[in-house]
Amino acid sequence: DVDCIAHFGNTTGVTATTYEQSSSIHSYQMALYLTRMLTKASYTLGSGADQAFTDISGYSADIQTAINQLKQLGVTAGTTATTYSPDDNVSREQMAMFINRLLALTLPGPGGNSDATSIYIVGNAADSYNYTDIDGGSVTFEGHTAAVALYNLGVPGHAKTVTTFGPATNITRGEMATGLNNALVHTNARPAGLTLQFQIRAA
Repeated sequence: DVDCIAHFGNTTGVTATTYEQSSSIHSYQMALYLTRMLTKASYTLGSGADQAFTDISGYSADIQTAINQLKQLGVTAGTTATTYSPDDNVSREQMAMFINRLLALTLPGPGGNSDATSIYIVGNAADSYNYTDIDGGSVTFEGHTAAVALYNLGVPGHAKTVTTFGPATNITRGEMATGLNNALVHTNARPAGLTLQFQIRAA
């Protein structure tokens, strides 16, 4: 999964030779992951013009642009009307909502999946699921819906016998790689399958 998202340009790693898959992901890093994914899925991003977040000015131009583009797309609303909280760790519930919102903007391609009423990529939130920890507590309605939808699209990448989603747990860079790679499967980022043809000839 890490190799695949590196191939697609979703990540450049922490250094030239390390990815640090066990580390948590900050919100500003998530913005880069998601906008790069949308670009690879042939989605035309917005201008990245200032969206009134007052707490991102100390970050690079690329990071500020990515955050502003996510706001323009409606993928994030920020933590308040004027803050994005770029250094906050991203939880698994937030990850599910971000990726689900992103896929809803994306046309399917090879290996894609759409429901009967839309050409865009959506999971069926009404489908069955095995998670036992997304039906109460602090989990939002959208967080629940996103977790179920991604479960049915196979985005988390685990066996369907897994019964916990861990919505409040910080997502790791390794889990993010798996989520993005499995989400990309449903987009036109992946080329159509290639067929290798060969002949065996007598000596």
